Amino acid sequence: MNIRQLARKVWIKQILILLSVVSVCAWDSWLYAKSVLIGGAIFLLPTIYFALLAFRVEGDSQNSNLLNIYRGEVGKFVLTTAGFAVAFTILQPVDGRAVFLSYLIMTIIYLVLVSNKDLS
Repeated sequence: MNIRQLARKVWIKQILILLSVVSVCAWDSWLYAKSVLIGGAIFLLPTIYFALLAFRVEGDSQNSNLLNIYRGEVGKFVLTTAGFAVAFTILQPVDGRAVFLSYLIMTIIYLVLVSNKDLS
């Protein structure tokens, strides 16, 4: 199994976990559910962007691969920063604690899934 297939498995599992948590939160509070969804999306979208760019193979040159990783990391940082800015300015009202907690938990879930050797 190559790195792209593993990445897709991790993304699918994260999206399913996020949507499950959002649906449970929706029973209690739409604001909280919206905030959890936004925090999860702020983590997922830049991470997917980074992986798609960093794992793109353009040739045999190690320099081009390193450049893709660098571009992916810079893009991930910009997208994450923009995501938080949009969440707290345009997508109001949101619960800031839920946004940050969701982002943090998605980061932990990502690290657990990636460290797992058997992603089946």
